[in-house]
Amino acid sequence: MKRRTKSTREALDSNPSGGRSPAAHRVATQQPSPPQRRLHGPRATLSLRIALLLAVLLALSATATAAVSAISVRTSETSSARESMANAHKATKLLIDRANADVTRYRSETLATRKAQLKDLLMAQVGALDQLRAAVGRGELTDREARAIAEQMLFTYRYANNDYFFVFTPDMVSVVEPNPSFVGNMIDYQDANGKYFFQEFREVVLTRGDGYVDYVATRAGATLPSPKVSYVFLYKPWNWVIGTGVYLDDIDNEAATRLSTTKLSLSNALAEVKFNGEGFLFVLDQEGHVVVTPARRDLSALSNTDWGRRLSASLAGGEPSTTGEIVNFSNVAQFRNGRSEQWQFDVSSVDSSKWLLVSAVPQAELNSVGNSLAVRQIVIAAAILLVGLLIGLLSSRRIVRPVQALTSAAVALEEDRFDPGTLDRAAARNDEVGALARAFRRMASEIVERERKLRDQVTQLRVVVDRAKVEREVGEITESDFFQRLQERAEEMRRND
Repeated sequence: MKRRTKSTREALDSNPSGGRSPAAHRVATQQPSPPQRRLHGPRATLSLRIALLLAVLLALSATATAAVSAISVRTSETSSARESMANAHKATKLLIDRANADVTRYRSETLATRKAQLKDLLMAQVGALDQLRAAVGRGELTDREARAIAEQMLFTYRYANNDYFFVFTPDMVSVVEPNPSFVGNMIDYQDANGKYFFQEFREVVLTRGDGYVDYVATRAGATLPSPKVSYVFLYKPWNWVIGTGVYLDDIDNEAATRLSTTKLSLSNALAEVKFNGEGFLFVLDQEGHVVVTPARRDLSALSNTDWGRRLSASLAGGEPSTTGEIVNFSNVAQFRNGRSEQWQFDVSSVDSSKWLLVSAVPQAELNSVGNSLAVRQIVIAAAILLVGLLIGLLSSRRIVRPVQALTSAAVALEEDRFDPGTLDRAAARNDEVGALARAFRRMASEIVERERKLRDQVTQLRVVVDRAKVEREVGEITESDFFQRLQERAEEMRRND
């Protein structure tokens, strides 16, 4: 009976699983493997999140940059357009001033020459009067005879364009006056402009002794008055106011001819001034009438149409208050094919001629340049955004790849399938991520080794525990009454045999 018990124990000892099959033992000792986790979902990856973050940041940056650039470009272009128009105003004003200076210089120089001639002619007559007085002093003539000779001499003397001399008393009563219209007391006579020029004759000679007086008079055979200047001189010995005058319309005509030539030159010059696309310059007078237009450009609408007259009046009414100031207007005009559109006008004054220099530019032209440059800036910003996104995506992948390797290694460690070789590439980096990968690989390897040793110890402990349990169960079986009877019966059967 004891041998049977021993053999039974040996049989049990040879099967530490307590009588279970090896497959059943493996099933009993192995834990179920947890399902592997999916690490690379399209929305959950760190790489995608970084790329999206970079995209948002770059998009915001590009949008802000494009907006600021567009505003800056439009502002700069508007400022450049203003500067261009201001330069055009300055250059054209210099041209107008130079041309007007030529006309003004001709007029002033010619008038000065004409006045000097008047004075020379009159002083020659004064010399003749002095000779007559000398003859009276010598007793050759009486004072009455000398005066009569002088009056006849002055009455008949003509020069230039039938110009003559006249003599009045200080009270402006005629003594010698070839023009019948001025015979008598002329103190209250007015010219066509309402000027009391005889009173000015009197005032000039009584205060200064001589001088010049401007007024208007009508030529013989003419119907309209013409400008005239007279030189008057107080001949004190006889208390005469002697004078002579000449018409100045020839000077004005020549000045007008020169001014017309100047306007033609200005018209051709204005046609060559180019700025801001279809911008052009023209000249108004202070009443809003067109004085100079660019050659080959028709601005008759400014005087022939309601909108043109309103625009001209508006421009003339906005005359700058100071020299050099440029006043800006925005108004509707129909300069292009009769189409109403918004135009920008800049007005500056030309002091030498009392003209107004006006520059006109379609608002669409001003906007188009700025808009095109703004679009160019936006395109450049978009290109920079795309390049930045590409660089950001590549950079994020470079940054995230070792992090993904660490994440995969951590999951593999959890699932008991960790392989240190998966971290070799990340551990080879010389940055913080590489240091983290090396530390994690070392720590994970230590954990795997400790777990292996612990598993071996647990296996050994389980074998010892199972063997003790089996021995205890076998002992209980062999010591039971049933097993004793069964063993006795088996012995009895062997003896019978």
